[in-house]
Amino acid sequence: MIILDLNLRLAYFIQPHLQDISLALVATCLVVYGDKVNGFLKNLVSSWVFIARVVAFILMCTFGYGLLTLWSQPLVYWGITHIDLIYRPAFILSCFCILGVLAERKRHL
Repeated sequence: MIILDLNLRLAYFIQPHLQDISLALVATCLVVYGDKVNGFLKNLVSSWVFIARVVAFILMCTFGYGLLTLWSQPLVYWGITHIDLIYRPAFILSCFCILGVLAERKRHL
């Protein structure tokens, strides 16, 4: 019973921070898989002149990653809010643990 009570208190404690948590999850995914996106862009623009490649990279970083973050964060937030309050802390912790394992496999750690 004490564990359930602590879990519920934690769920209420993190409730006002869910938007920040969802943003952190999205940002972590972009860090872990950003090299794939950059590799795709590199293959796409490798035959372009230097200035065009630099402009494409700047546009990808500012607009591409920015739009991915802006559009996916509300979806992640929506998904988190639709998880029952009792399971929410464990779900968030599991998501960060899974992302940590994925980062370790990709040698980011």
